[in-house]
Amino acid sequence: MPFIFASSTIKLVMPFFILNDKEFKAIVIEITSVSQAEEEIKAVGVDSEYAVKLMANKTIFRVIKVNGVRNAMANILKQEMLSIGGDVAVHKDCVNCKVEKTDVIIMGTLRQFRMLITRMKIQVAESKAVINAIEKALNESLK
Repeated sequence: MPFIFASSTIKLVMPFFILNDKEFKAIVIEITSVSQAEEEIKAVGVDSEYAVKLMANKTIFRVIKVNGVRNAMANILKQEMLSIGGDVAVHKDCVNCKVEKTDVIIMGTLRQFRMLITRMKIQVAESKAVINAIEKALNESLK
């Protein structure tokens, strides 16, 4: 039977795996900030500041909802996020333009969001307004 421990900052589930008389414990940790991510990564022995910062942005996942996005922009957001490993939920009729606008739910790591923001800022003017709202929501979530 697995041992389960939970607190407000770390959820710990330790199922036991035994292979050749060696016991392995898998621990799920909930990382909510870049500084916490950096601490956890350093704790396993990563000593390169560059590597720590690079990996920290991959440990934090965010979900951001934007209301009333024009269907073409929603499709661009979806394609951009899919190309970098994230995803965007859009209305089922968005891809064939049967709806003019849709709410979107964007899912990704901090790294993926930052890549999306960089890519979308060079698109048409409409994308700048949408991406500014996304960037503002992302930054607020990190405070």
